[in-house]
Amino acid sequence: MLKDAAVLAERKASTASLDLKQFNLFYGFNGSGKSTISRIFAALQTGEVQHRLPPNCTFEIEMSDGARLSYPKSFAGLEKRVCVFNDDFIERNLRWDTGYATPVFYIGADQAEAAQQIKELEATIPTAEQNLSGESKVAREREKAFAEFKKLTAGNIRERLRQVARYEATQFMSDVEKLGATAADVLSDDVLDAAIATCARSEPPAKVDPVGIPAEAIFDAIRSASELAPKSIGSIVIEGLATHPTMVPWAKHGHEYHASHNLESCLYCGSHIPVERKALLTAAFDDQLSAFVTDLNTSINAANGCAEALNIAKAAVPAAASLSAEFQPPFEAAAGKLITALDDVTPLLLSALRSLRARQGAPTTAVTPNLPGIEDVKERIQALSDSCAAVNDICKQHSDMVDTFADHQTKARENIRRHFVAKTASEYAEHVKRVEEGVGKEKAAEAAISQINDRISELRAKVQQHGPAADKINRLVKSYLGHDELTIVAVEDGYELHRHGSIVTGAPSEGEKTAIALCYFLSTLEADDRKIKDLIVVIDDPVSSLDTKAMNYACSLVRNRLSGAAQLIVLTHNQHCMNEFKKHWKGWAKGEPDKVKARLKFIDVIVPASTMLRTANIIDLPVHLREYESEYHYLFEKVLRFEEAAEGHFDYAFMMPNVLRRVLEIFLAFKVPRSGNISDKLKTLCERHKDLDLDRLNALERLTQVESHSDNLDDLITQSAMTVEESRDANTALLHLMKTVDGDHHSDLEKYCKA
Repeated sequence: MLKDAAVLAERKASTASLDLKQFNLFYGFNGSGKSTISRIFAALQTGEVQHRLPPNCTFEIEMSDGARLSYPKSFAGLEKRVCVFNDDFIERNLRWDTGYATPVFYIGADQAEAAQQIKELEATIPTAEQNLSGESKVAREREKAFAEFKKLTAGNIRERLRQVARYEATQFMSDVEKLGATAADVLSDDVLDAAIATCARSEPPAKVDPVGIPAEAIFDAIRSASELAPKSIGSIVIEGLATHPTMVPWAKHGHEYHASHNLESCLYCGSHIPVERKALLTAAFDDQLSAFVTDLNTSINAANGCAEALNIAKAAVPAAASLSAEFQPPFEAAAGKLITALDDVTPLLLSALRSLRARQGAPTTAVTPNLPGIEDVKERIQALSDSCAAVNDICKQHSDMVDTFADHQTKARENIRRHFVAKTASEYAEHVKRVEEGVGKEKAAEAAISQINDRISELRAKVQQHGPAADKINRLVKSYLGHDELTIVAVEDGYELHRHGSIVTGAPSEGEKTAIALCYFLSTLEADDRKIKDLIVVIDDPVSSLDTKAMNYACSLVRNRLSGAAQLIVLTHNQHCMNEFKKHWKGWAKGEPDKVKARLKFIDVIVPASTMLRTANIIDLPVHLREYESEYHYLFEKVLRFEEAAEGHFDYAFMMPNVLRRVLEIFLAFKVPRSGNISDKLKTLCERHKDLDLDRLNALERLTQVESHSDNLDDLITQSAMTVEESRDANTALLHLMKTVDGDHHSDLEKYCKA
């Protein structure tokens, strides 16, 4: 798996494996991603994140034993086995401007016992690192669990606080430290719900009106009924009215009307009213009865008013929901008692009212009211008064709260925070304890590894010698360059580069740099008592600015010195270098799968139409590059494919101008084998072949004007100044030229490249 590795194409789990073997050759132009590949392996060598890899780069490598290394999180374990030669290695170890090189340490032969101790200590490192990894994992998991606990708890609190400022885990931790909450701060469900409801309000609730009940008037009305309804009237009741007592009010009123108007005849029957009858009626309706009737009417009116007041009071009891949530539970209880008391007193009042009305209808007839004793009535009305006062007290508390709602809401939020701090205190403490234990064990494991490494460093300082490596480097450099002008001299803390016995002033030539760097690298492979057979060696461009002889020697040196390596990976942009390794490994790349021990790969750079970005895919080395030492067949195959693409998109269009120039140069080198530029040689062919299309050759003239001289495939990676249309014209012109000048050559080449 590979992702975000610069120009290298993404590789997924479903992508076919590269199936690398013991010997592996990667050939690719400059800019195709070879340096990135070498830096991927360098990450395995150091066990550290590579700052020169793209910051988002990730990759996974599977070993032959099934182990997987995943970058950038879990890729340690190969530090002792992977060795990478690239520009980074040279920059890190060789200072050309000062003629200095870092030391290469070998284990002295006379320090076998200390060396054995180093090996034994190094053998304990994997176990110690595994222990550290386990302890670190536990510590991170506990820290993660603690962080998740704080996050979730803060989220629960945040949902309930409903405040503008977002309540986060950091505020929760601050509350744990500063509030000092105890078990007493844990709220009941009802109280907590009330506080939450208070926090949820964006503005204070409305005030509620108190309930009014005329308790004293009610008592007076019932007492009046108890006294008036059964009261006896001492006046003489005239004959007839005694039989029809309900007519007494009517008769009394009629008598008083006739008397006040001096009427001699009855308005009802028209009969004459005798003087004796008037006197009799006057005596019957004396002052005692009048006063009684007046008291009776007054009591009825008062009782009616009280009954209406009770109905109003019952309807006026506020709904619990209209009060702030914290007052609702006590209010519901108090309101329930008030309703009960109303339901208890109301029937008494109605019974008294019925008695008074009955007596009003028959003033001369006593009525026995269905009422309890006056003390019982008093107690029940007192209960009504007390329950009403309790309701009104809560209403007042609610109203007072409304006046200071901001302070009340602030207090509610603090109570909620205290509640959760107190409720989660034991769980919080347990998390703290577990994290401290985990971190403590992790630090102990780190200290154990540090002690091992410190001891190894102490022993290594006693047994390491970098002097012997200088002799090995010098022998290699002399053999490489063919002279001993340049030598490596061991000094106290490394090496100095000398020429003719004196420290070098000024940088060596590029060829000398290559020779020294490669020889220096090869000498490091067996440093610190490592064995070649255990190593995975990666070499990025082992040759640079070398003549053919030196290049052949460099390639031979790498092959021979590293023939016994566990795995060798060579990356190069140089075609001659590629051919040197290819001709020795090509046979090993064929045969039965279980006998194949080499892979030949090509880093193929294209510009897909889907992205229009340069993308490098690792593929098998194309047959035209694998079978021939010249790139001519490979390039001509691209010319044919470009022609076939017609007006469609061609993934290699960006490099076609350079491809055309290179094919043209090679073709002309054989057809006009003399010195001279391309234009002159094209004119020579025109003179020889009169049927050449001069208009088409203009496209090739344009090609020679735009493209600089090139003799290496490296130039193919660059973007040309020619347009795609111009490239297509030049492509067609080149094919026409080759077919006209050498039809058989063109036909054979076309047949082979299309096979």
